[in-house]
Amino acid sequence: MILGGIDEAGRGSIMGPLVVAGIALDKNSILQLQSEGVADSKKLTYLKRERLYPKIVSHAKSIFICRIDPKTIDFYVNQKKLNLLEAKFMTIISNNIFADKIIIDACDVNLVRFKQSIVQNLVNRDVKIYCYHKADLDNIVVSAASIIAKVTRDRQIEKIGRRLNQQIGSGYPSDPKTKIFLRNNIENTLVKEHIRYSWNPVKYLLSDLAQTKIL
Repeated sequence: MILGGIDEAGRGSIMGPLVVAGIALDKNSILQLQSEGVADSKKLTYLKRERLYPKIVSHAKSIFICRIDPKTIDFYVNQKKLNLLEAKFMTIISNNIFADKIIIDACDVNLVRFKQSIVQNLVNRDVKIYCYHKADLDNIVVSAASIIAKVTRDRQIEKIGRRLNQQIGSGYPSDPKTKIFLRNNIENTLVKEHIRYSWNPVKYLLSDLAQTKIL
C-alpha cells in the first residue's frame, strides 16, 4: 500500500508563488519519518524543515511539485476561484504521485465539493481520495508534503530576494520586511511579476501611494 499526501504553502502570501506538493510513501517510510520528527511545517523552525527535507526526499516513492505564479493566482482570485485553482493543481499531483490512497489538506469549507472537483478529473479512477481540513496536523504523509511545499516556497522567495538584491522578507502581509520592501518597490518593473495584485493589502498600498501623489 502506497499512501499519498498533498498540501500547499503560500496561499496567504502577497508575494511569490503558491506551491502545491504531493508525496507518496510506504508504511515503513511513514514510520521512519514519524520517528525523525516530521510534523506540520508550520510547527517546525526553518532549520528543522531544512534538516528534514532531504530525509523526506530519500524516503519518498515519488514527489510532484507545482509552482503557481502570481499572475495566474490573480486571474483566479479576481474570479473568486482560488479554491478551484488549488483543486486543479492537486488533481495534477494526484495523477502523478502514483499512490493507492491520497490524503489532501482541503482549502474549501465544503469537503464534498472540494473532493468532487478533484475526483472528476482523475486519470486513475482506482485511486482513493480523502479530503480533510488541517490534515497536515495529524497525518505524517500530509505533514511531509507540507514540508516539501514550504521548503520549496522558502527557497523560491530567497531566490527572488537574491535576484533583486534586496531583503524581501517572507512574502506575507504580516512580515514587516515584506511591507517595507513593497512600499519602496511596488512600482519597480522587476518586482511586479512577483506581486499578487489581487490581494487587499497590495490594493490598499497602491491606493495609499496614489493618494500621496495627489497630495
